[in-house]
This record gives sequence, C-alpha cells and structure tokens, in this order.
Amino acid sequence: MGVDTTLAGAQAELVEQAKQREHPNRDAPEHVRDQAELWAGHARTELEWAKSLSKRLSEGAYTMADDPGSWRTVPDHLKMRF
Repeated sequence: MGVDTTLAGAQAELVEQAKQREHPNRDAPEHVRDQAELWAGHARTELEWAKSLSKRLSEGAYTMADDPGSWRTVPDHLKMRF
C-alpha cells in the first residue's frame, strides 16, 4: 500500500468520524465525546503533517542514502563514530 493510499484512507476515516460527531451517541458521557474530539484534532494535524512530508519527499527535499552526496559519501572525518 502506498503513502497516498494510506493518507487517503486516514482522510476518509476522519470524514466518517466527523459525521459521527454530528450525531453523537447520547449514551456516551460528554467527556468521552470531548476526548474523541481532541483525538480527532490530533489526527487531523498529523494527517496534514504527513501529507506535507509526503509531498516534500516526492519532490526530492531530502537526500536519501543512495543519492549522490548522501551520508555514505560524507568525508570520513565528519562521520559519526559509535
């Protein structure tokens, strides 16, 4: 499954949750509904971050290990030692 598919699935889940919040379960305590809204807010923020990261990655914003100039080609004196 690709990143775009995963992000689309997460977006669809958030839409479904929003529909459920429009018609909340009246048997659930109010604080439970508030907690669910908090979690949904976190999920929306993380989804936007993931979309942004995915876009930057696809545009080549980061040097990958197999790219010229990657950490594999860093001069020896700059490499981390463990």
